[in-house]
Amino acid sequence: MKTNILFLTFLFCNTVSFAETTIHLPESNIQSDYVEINKMKNLKNIIVIEKKEIQEKGYTNLSAVLQDIPNIHVGTTGWGEIDIRGQGEGNAAKNLQVLIDGAPITTLVNHPLQTNYDVVPVENIERIEIIPGGGSIIYGSGTAGGVINITTNLSRLHRPINIVEVSAGTGGEKYNLAFGHRVTKKLNVQLSYLRNNQNLYFKDTYRHSNYFTAGLHYQISDRQNLSLRYSTLTEDGKFVRNILYKKLNQDGKNYRPEKKKVTAGLDKDGHKIEKWMDGYSNAKRNMDSFNLSYRFRLGENSTYLMDAFYNKGHFSNMALSDQTMYHHTYGVKNKLDFFYAKNSAFDGSSLLIGLDSYQQDAKLEYNDYKFLDYKKKTYYIRPLSFKYKKKTNAFYLLNTLKYGNWESSQGIRRDYTYWHFDKVASKNEGKETSHRHNTNYEFSLAYKYRDTGRIYARYERGFTSPDGLEITDDFSKQDIKPTKGKDEIYDLYEIGWREYFGFTTINLTAFYSFTDNEMSRNYVFNELGFGRKTINILKTKRKGIELSLFQKLGNLELKESYAYLKGKRTYNGKESQFLDPDDYVDWSNTGLPKVPKQSLTLEAKYHFSPKISVGLRYKYNGKYSNFSDLRQKEEEGYIKSHSVTDLSLHYQNEKGFHLYGGINNVFNEKYFEYTGSKMYTIIPAEERTFFVGAKYQF
Repeated sequence: MKTNILFLTFLFCNTVSFAETTIHLPESNIQSDYVEINKMKNLKNIIVIEKKEIQEKGYTNLSAVLQDIPNIHVGTTGWGEIDIRGQGEGNAAKNLQVLIDGAPITTLVNHPLQTNYDVVPVENIERIEIIPGGGSIIYGSGTAGGVINITTNLSRLHRPINIVEVSAGTGGEKYNLAFGHRVTKKLNVQLSYLRNNQNLYFKDTYRHSNYFTAGLHYQISDRQNLSLRYSTLTEDGKFVRNILYKKLNQDGKNYRPEKKKVTAGLDKDGHKIEKWMDGYSNAKRNMDSFNLSYRFRLGENSTYLMDAFYNKGHFSNMALSDQTMYHHTYGVKNKLDFFYAKNSAFDGSSLLIGLDSYQQDAKLEYNDYKFLDYKKKTYYIRPLSFKYKKKTNAFYLLNTLKYGNWESSQGIRRDYTYWHFDKVASKNEGKETSHRHNTNYEFSLAYKYRDTGRIYARYERGFTSPDGLEITDDFSKQDIKPTKGKDEIYDLYEIGWREYFGFTTINLTAFYSFTDNEMSRNYVFNELGFGRKTINILKTKRKGIELSLFQKLGNLELKESYAYLKGKRTYNGKESQFLDPDDYVDWSNTGLPKVPKQSLTLEAKYHFSPKISVGLRYKYNGKYSNFSDLRQKEEEGYIKSHSVTDLSLHYQNEKGFHLYGGINNVFNEKYFEYTGSKMYTIIPAEERTFFVGAKYQF
């Protein structure tokens, strides 16, 4: 109730501040480094977070940055998962596209190993662009939740910089160095290194990482330029993935996992060789990336752009094994941007033609120990292997038509996906390729009714292809086969309003999305035995409102962001083909599990002088249901709301020196990032932390 009053107070203050001051709505106030984002920004809600904002708020990683956006929740549906627009448990991971400099890094499979996307230190992030819901014309599968594009300095290498930075606090310390040099009039080089020693929540838990980058920018001619960037991340440490609720109450931060005996191999007689492990999850990760960006202005009205990428790495974060997931992505994205109808009523119209071709691989291998002789307790090894390969070829057209104060986009994309798997499981195996083809399309229309205001409406049809688990059907009496389940199709409807009133900016979006063939992986028993099958038996509706406001009152800046999310899932009438009536779920009408209905962020920044400023940020997450089946309501219950307040102080002079510090979670709010079934296991969130740092840029 207090939060609602606070929100209404902010809203009232904004309303009474509306004035008749003449302000022109900026069409290019924030130019993206990507032509496709610039095409969409007038017809879609796009959230942009700049480097300055990331630095001023003391964020430690990408997850922390995203957590402050009301329609995004990190870790609520599972460790490391990012949920945009209420996809919920079981859907968040696959309905998301994460890119670094336009290159996809989204995981193909998140079982049995999960990971997070904190692979670029915030010090190396220039900008984060978030498309909440949609974007399938440009990005293809998995955009029902949205798209997150992390931009490094790849497109800024033509402006070399030098940086020395050090920061420390209760969360650890960081050391950041950057060296840039203009070798010739056409060639610039840039190097950087960052060491991060991070302390985690529990005693003796940590994450240490090294991140090195090298890049160059070459101005081939007045019409051509090329940028190349290499980065390498190495990470090590140990952490507690989750903890029993009663253990947290008992031991608090001093909790230590129990040591457990695990099988390390077999001796020559087939007996197990065992060793003790401390019970901590390891935090090992390596990732090498190459990104190449080429731009060629063909003529006055046309430009060719090419982004090529290659990354390779592995991660391991299991508590009682050394299982390691290897991943590999490479490909190219070609774009031709053509402006037409110059000096006519349709001046400013353009056509973007895109051709994508890329491949993502993943591999997990480990041993299974099976009885050879029960009485003698001898075993034999069955090597298990799970290999995935997803190749995507796609062609798209995005036409932007301008006529006076009207602007419209029409897009179509054709995807050809070749999903190959090679699995050797405990009881069966299989190796095949699933061919899956889809067509996406969109239509948007915007009207600038005055210099300061714009309204828009859009429709998009997109799809989500299966992940590494869903691509197969596994039954005990047959080989592993490609699933007969269909790609999930969604329809997205969105309307928006942007306006300037006096010193207040308002951005309001309402959306409705619907799918009637949602994928789920179910346990099924039939003539093929007991197994798991990917089926389309659900239909899901999601609706929501996203509101952001900004005011500048002299030396005071205010920001308010609010999101409302509501979802409902039911059967689509095909459930009787696969499930016994006794196994039906009584879908509740309380929303999707692990999706907070309301989120709110309030921010204030005051400049005492051109050099000194203070910032205050308040984030509220509403309660959510922890159950799917209404019959489990009493056992699972609801997870209560929580709020966090952060404070930061800054001193910055004109010579490039920046001194900063702050307190995160000022009031030491205790809450859980993740809550498992019946609150049996949980992941506690960080409590109050302090930080201070100094940076010199020259």
